[in-house]
Amino acid sequence: MFSDQNVEICQQHEVYGNGRAINCNDSDDLFYDSYWNTCTSATMLQFLDSDNTTEITLIYGFLLPVLSCLVVVTNGIVIFVLSCQKSKTSTIDPLLAMAICALCGAIVPLPFTLWYYTFDHKNDINQHIELCYLHKICMEVLPFFFNTLVTLFTLLLGCQRFIAVHYPLRSAYWCTRQMMHRFSSVIVVITLFWTFLHCIVESRVIYHFCLHYGDVDMTIWVARCFIGHSDIVKEIGVNTFVTVFDFCRLSFLVFIPSTILLVITVLLIRTIRTADKMELSKQRHHRLSNRTSSRNTTIMLVVIILIFLLARVPSTACIILAKITEFFPSTSDGLAFATSPHIQAIANVIVIAVHPFTFAVYMLMSRRFRVALRRVLGWRFLASDEEVNCFSTGRPTLAPGPFGPAAPSHPWGAEMRTSSLPLTSTSLGHREAKCLRSNSNQDERFVVVTPLFALPNRFRLFRKARNRWSINRDLF
Repeated sequence: MFSDQNVEICQQHEVYGNGRAINCNDSDDLFYDSYWNTCTSATMLQFLDSDNTTEITLIYGFLLPVLSCLVVVTNGIVIFVLSCQKSKTSTIDPLLAMAICALCGAIVPLPFTLWYYTFDHKNDINQHIELCYLHKICMEVLPFFFNTLVTLFTLLLGCQRFIAVHYPLRSAYWCTRQMMHRFSSVIVVITLFWTFLHCIVESRVIYHFCLHYGDVDMTIWVARCFIGHSDIVKEIGVNTFVTVFDFCRLSFLVFIPSTILLVITVLLIRTIRTADKMELSKQRHHRLSNRTSSRNTTIMLVVIILIFLLARVPSTACIILAKITEFFPSTSDGLAFATSPHIQAIANVIVIAVHPFTFAVYMLMSRRFRVALRRVLGWRFLASDEEVNCFSTGRPTLAPGPFGPAAPSHPWGAEMRTSSLPLTSTSLGHREAKCLRSNSNQDERFVVVTPLFALPNRFRLFRKARNRWSINRDLF
């Protein structure tokens, strides 16, 4: 509640909407705040009336939380299974980073959307500066940060698979886990730099103005969030900074990665179609049966990249069309749909809704993923007993010695390749030989896993859960 003196000031000034006073020098970015009797540096209203429609409320207030929960469940399972591997390949690291960034990108909008839309605070008369910056952080900065990470990690995944398929000898250097960690560090630094630039472009302020309340002859103060340019941008030049920033962001974070991924995807698809005629591997220790496993992994990764590209099409088109209307105002009437809040909300939801499809790709196209998930959860419908037996063996039997059990002939922590095992009819049965041939590029043994819902003493075993659930076999 405001004092009677402030109400009197409001009635004297009778400033409605975004009116400017003479003492603000009639500037385009200065508005006279009669409540504080100062000039407020602002450009535009932050929360428009078009953002408070029933459709936007349903999208952000109800649909988005449901999708976020679904992403948390599906990506949480993917993260858990991928992180439980003891021997991770260079393909696992980008996939794990993408899953983590996608999960975080689905969570970060919830603090604002739940408060503003779900709990129906969008019609509050007086807004606070905390709400202004909560929208900036949850709906702009953090989504930009995690979406950029997902884009660059997807690019890293596509380049890694392209080099592994077309240049297998060079992949021994460029596609190692150490190199993947170095590239990941560069990706994080680049993303932090662009996120910092994204933060300093705009600032948030509270602007007060007077408004008639209903049909009665009463005027009240209204506090609203406004968007203004920061001091750094003003010193550089608003038009210059915004133009260069938008051009570089669209070029380096949208056009170039999307183009490279599209070219890589086309080349990988061509390679898959001619896989029977091409040598996919020339490394010394790779068997001929490794081609089938590599081909299946390549198909799965191509599907993941295609899903990513298709999900980014609506949001990218909206950004491009919105920038066209800014540079060419004459096209604003024909391209007005690109700046519609409903279209932008649907595009944002599509980016989040696509992540459960990645989990579906893992389930449908990776038998090792299903087996690993069954070993953790104990659900028989995830994988058949034959598949589980095909991917696992028992622990080695230790012969007693004079000082206790003797050490196994093959150290448990060492990598065991099936290329070193004799695949003869006398040593192996038909079923065992088939399992080993179909997975010859993988480790031989699993750590014995106790299903999650069959633990006799959960509290005691949870302390060693990561070791008990760790899987020595590479998934991809």
